[in-house]
Amino acid sequence: MPNAIELDDVTLVYEERDSGSERSDRAVVFVHGLGGSSYSWWAQLAACEARGHRAIAYDQRGAGRSTKPEGPYSVELWAEDLERVLDRLGVDGAILIGHSVGCMVVEHTAVRLGDRVLGLAMVGGALQWRPEAGPVFERRVELAREGRMDEIAHTVAQTGLSERCRESNPALLGLFLELIASNDPDAYADCSAGTAAARMIEPGRVACPAIAACGELDPVTPPAFAEAIAAEMPAGRTAVVEGAAHWCQLEAPADVNGLLLRFLDEIAT
Repeated sequence: MPNAIELDDVTLVYEERDSGSERSDRAVVFVHGLGGSSYSWWAQLAACEARGHRAIAYDQRGAGRSTKPEGPYSVELWAEDLERVLDRLGVDGAILIGHSVGCMVVEHTAVRLGDRVLGLAMVGGALQWRPEAGPVFERRVELAREGRMDEIAHTVAQTGLSERCRESNPALLGLFLELIASNDPDAYADCSAGTAAARMIEPGRVACPAIAACGELDPVTPPAFAEAIAAEMPAGRTAVVEGAAHWCQLEAPADVNGLLLRFLDEIAT
């Protein structure tokens, strides 16, 4: 069942799984990307719980079941929210896992918190967006303001899931379309504008173990993006999820779970 954290200007809804891990002050914390929610990480939450990790996923401001105060939003604001989530939930040692713009959020937080972050996993991340992404985000803002979320959902699905997945798994495609289309239009517009301006800040200061992963067929953040992130982080490395696109945690959950659990095992040793 979901829980909620009441902050000064926003209520953040979160899911927590804890199978009795030995260190209650440590947790794996998942941060979704644009259009996502804590539900985006359902398979990963279950895998962490089964392995004995305390795992938390929350809906960022403007998304999912969390409240949607008027913007503007920014990666800096989302990172402040994440830090407050960790404080409220008593997490002194965090392994942060982000998707898409969520990778930028967890990188900002890792720079801010230093040794308090034990590990960083970034799925479908980028140091910064390509210049041609600017007009794409601008169009997302326009369409959302016009209430055309269905149109946005179909566009996102083209890059979010591979062609093979869209053709062979219509059930997942339908659920993915619903995930994106069900976003509040005005909040999605604010989130899109905040995402457009987002970038990582000082990746060279991320001293903890870090892994940058992406789908092999990801046209949004291809493997070269993961390689660029890893090259900037002192303890960075990469992983590729074969045959998957940008939302590889949904398209290939077993493969993503495997690489994340191996990463968590390394940190624990």
